[in-house]
Parts: sequence; structure tokens; C-alpha cells
Amino acid sequence: MADADSSQSFIWSLKNGDLDQIKDLVEKKSIDVRKPIDGRAPIHFAADYGQREVIEYLLSKGADVNAVDKHGISALLAAIWEGHTDCVKLMLEKGAKREGTSPDGKSYLECAEKSEIKSLLSATT
Repeated sequence: MADADSSQSFIWSLKNGDLDQIKDLVEKKSIDVRKPIDGRAPIHFAADYGQREVIEYLLSKGADVNAVDKHGISALLAAIWEGHTDCVKLMLEKGAKREGTSPDGKSYLECAEKSEIKSLLSATT
């Protein structure tokens, strides 16, 4: 079972892309990559900060690519809002739902500002 210090270290590592630390915490401290921390799944923190390799690792360990946080925001939407094209591309390739809406009712496509992300969201599978 992870303790509070481990959870905070995990969040810091997710945001900063410290993959070695993340692996250590997941494998040695038994942190569950699917369990929310402060109302957000670990994949949300990585998506917010554009940590593509971290997202890939979390997904390999069973993270839900379509997880939503306490505000109803998916990790994909977090990456869209922050303009992290490579993260958006990865999550779409891994099965993220492209047809979601933001808490204020805008489509993901409407939320995207970067043309590359708009193209990814508009592409047919």
C-alpha cells in the first residue's frame, strides 16, 4: 500500500517525467496506476505535463486511457488543452475516445487550438 509521501513523490515524478522513479514506485511501493490521487488518475498528471513516455509506461501497466478525473476531464482532453500533440497522438493510438466533450460542453475538436491536434481528432480510424 502506498503512503502519502509515496503518492506525492509519484505525482512529482509524473509531472517531471522521471520514469525511473515512477517505475520504482510502481514496482516497489505497489502504487496502482489506475487509482486516483487527489481525484485524478496518474495518467492525467502525465498528460498535463506532456510526458509521453510516462503515459506509454502507465498504459503498459494497465492505466485506463479513457479515465476521467473528479471534474469529468479525460487525460486526452488534458493533453488537448495543453497542446501536447505527441501525447494526444499516443492516446488516440491506444484507444482514447476522440468524441468526448469538456465540462463546459465543447467537443474535443472545439477545445483544440493546435492544427496538428485538430487533424488527429478529425482523422477517421
